[in-house]
Amino acid sequence: MKKTLIAVIVAVFMLTLVAACADATPAPPATGTTPDVVADNVSSSPEPAPTDNTPPPTENTPEPAEDFDASRRISVFTREDGSGTRDAFVSITGVGDDMYLEAAVLTATAQIRSSVQENLFGIGYVSLGSLRDYVKALDIDGITPSAETIINGSYSIQRPFLIVTNDEKDTDELVQDFIKFVLSAQGQEIAADGWVSPVASPQDYTPSNLSGTLRIGGSTSVDPLMQSLRTAYIEINPNVRIEISGGGSGTGISEATGGVIDIGMSSRNLREAEKEALNEYVIALDGVVVIVNNDNPISNMEMETVREVFTGEKTRWSDLLG
Repeated sequence: MKKTLIAVIVAVFMLTLVAACADATPAPPATGTTPDVVADNVSSSPEPAPTDNTPPPTENTPEPAEDFDASRRISVFTREDGSGTRDAFVSITGVGDDMYLEAAVLTATAQIRSSVQENLFGIGYVSLGSLRDYVKALDIDGITPSAETIINGSYSIQRPFLIVTNDEKDTDELVQDFIKFVLSAQGQEIAADGWVSPVASPQDYTPSNLSGTLRIGGSTSVDPLMQSLRTAYIEINPNVRIEISGGGSGTGISEATGGVIDIGMSSRNLREAEKEALNEYVIALDGVVVIVNNDNPISNMEMETVREVFTGEKTRWSDLLG
């Protein structure tokens, strides 16, 4: 009897010990999860919840092309009065002084580009040399804007890039040397990289070893070309300093006339009164391209339609896309 009782007690003790060991063993993780592990020098803060990498929608996030709502109004962006790009655009397209009253007026090429990039229903215009791949250039009357179509004249919205000086500055040795470089083979090679060279047989340029400061200002469309010309000129004439400012063609023409700057930049032809006060040099030819958002399905526009959009006669994309 005593042996039986002892055996029962031992058995109960062993069962209790096994149960205790089982409770001390951590349960395996649930399917699809991993246990938390905190290593040395690793923060124990919880990780952010996983995402599908889709950014949250914002006011400026373009809608996908398949969701393009042609019933939406056209958001028109234009340059300010005094801009050479605007002057060329409105004169060639026939918009004239009848620019759409609800058009947003912006003061720089970069502002036009970014506004169209951020607005699925936007439209604007910029210099061909200032075109970037985050906006789309439209064909006009079935002609794609390019150096070739500008040279052969088939792309009709085009204009010259000018630099201008008054009579006093035109005789300055440093001013003339810089102009000589711009119109040289070296300078026109730069001009042909994105624009069109108007110089038939440019001559090679020989460094002058001059020193001094040149002040150049005006058109923001000419500015990218001028920045490249400045860099190349200073590389071979290291004692020259060139300061470049913007303000638009009107500002460049006005300040060059008054001698405030040495050389003015214009992206439009001079008016008759301006020609009497200034000397002009055509340094490149450029197209003015109509741009829309990359997700806009339109790819071509007739010249008359361009005029109707920018005068406000057509105000919705359905007027263009049907």
